[in-house]
Amino acid sequence: MSTTVTVIGTIATDPRTISAPGKATFCTLRLASTDRRFDREQNQWVDGETNWFTVNAFRSLASHAGASFQKGQRVVVHGRLRVRRWETDEKSGTSVEIEADAIGHDLRWGVTAFSKRTPAEPETGDNPDPETSDRREELAAAVSSATPHGWPGEASEPGAQQSPDTESDAGAPASGANALRSAA
Repeated sequence: MSTTVTVIGTIATDPRTISAPGKATFCTLRLASTDRRFDREQNQWVDGETNWFTVNAFRSLASHAGASFQKGQRVVVHGRLRVRRWETDEKSGTSVEIEADAIGHDLRWGVTAFSKRTPAEPETGDNPDPETSDRREELAAAVSSATPHGWPGEASEPGAQQSPDTESDAGAPASGANALRSAA
């Protein structure tokens, strides 16, 4: 059984991304998470203990993390905690790792701009959801079949009749071509 954690911290090393043909992309970085508390006697915020984590990401998350993050940025990491003992001839220790499911900037400290990845060949190990792929193809077909004067099912000439799937009730949820238009 694994333990799921969410950790807020500062990236302590530049992310290192490794890509090899036929292998899943891998990204690793070190994360420092320090507790802060308000000391009433000193009337100021003071740092507590710092916990150090190695954050590992795979596949598309690894590619995106490597392109998005830099040393010194505040992030939120959510994933599975792994604590491992290690030993060499000279020393031993404990490694605390998070296998990330999600990583994002901590917006309390700044702003960021999201840019969705353009669909391309899936990376090794990515298994696109067939339902999502079918929906994407359906939307692409609807957009490509749009008339020069509007969306499929819309009247293309002033005064022309609307098709039955066009919503006339402004309060009703959009469906069909109207769902595409409202999403655009």
